[in-house]
Amino acid sequence: MIDMRVKQYHITSESRNVIVSIAKLNGDGTPNVRKTKNGVVLNETVMGYYPSLTGAFIGIADRMTRVGDDKVTTISEYESQARSIEMTLGITAYKYGQQVQDKLEG
Repeated sequence: MIDMRVKQYHITSESRNVIVSIAKLNGDGTPNVRKTKNGVVLNETVMGYYPSLTGAFIGIADRMTRVGDDKVTTISEYESQARSIEMTLGITAYKYGQQVQDKLEG
């Protein structure tokens, strides 16, 4: 089962889908939680369902480009932003892979 975070994006999985949700963040960048009768849950909205982790990463990269904080007005700015997003997603995938490997070895 997949359960990882990329900035405000929360990636989880079930048997047929990879689910990407967008978490509401507090001022310090931590995920906002809400209390329910079943306990505490993250305050999130589903962004989409994807058939693979690769598809989920593509969806996140697309949204980060369209809705990101930086205004892109030139091709070189787009290239820079795309490289930054690719690096962020690559680091996240690597860290998640390390966690899975540690669990398998431990």
